[in-house]
Amino acid sequence: MGTLQERLDHLFERIQEHDFVNQTGIGSDLPHYVLDYDAKDELMVRDYIKYMLQRPSLHVAEVNLYHLLLELFKDDIDDLLGLGDEEGVNGLWEAIGPTLETNDYIEGFIEKAGDADIVFMTGVGSVHPFIRASKTLKRLSELSFRKPVILFYPGKFTGLQLHLYGIHHTEDEYQLSRIS
Repeated sequence: MGTLQERLDHLFERIQEHDFVNQTGIGSDLPHYVLDYDAKDELMVRDYIKYMLQRPSLHVAEVNLYHLLLELFKDDIDDLLGLGDEEGVNGLWEAIGPTLETNDYIEGFIEKAGDADIVFMTGVGSVHPFIRASKTLKRLSELSFRKPVILFYPGKFTGLQLHLYGIHHTEDEYQLSRIS
């Protein structure tokens, strides 16, 4: 594995290849990828994502899980913040968990992805512990969402497991491929 800049450059090259978007073959793997990185490099990754989103040769949508969460609860933000202050994370989870288990959340993700060829999933660290990237990918698969999704993950991917910030093992095991 090279430097983060080399890996980002490799990602840019890889997603421009014709076969990346047009996966064919019997039993083609789910097109879910991960680019893991040290959380201290978050601003560098964000800048590179902005750069890639501005490239006319790419038809990419960014789905930021944090923004999606805020949008889902936009009418209740003040109440939820107060609840979080009073009852902590557990109380907040009891209030928002049932909604996150419905298809509204996943349908919001799919709507944000729109007609893009590739989806960048970002904001993973900001929604911890309420939304888990692996669970989101599983639910997308269950709904036959076949667009390539690249998970930008501030942590470590071991080949089987995701460790948020390199320390938390809170994700389920999920079939992902390292993109670079």
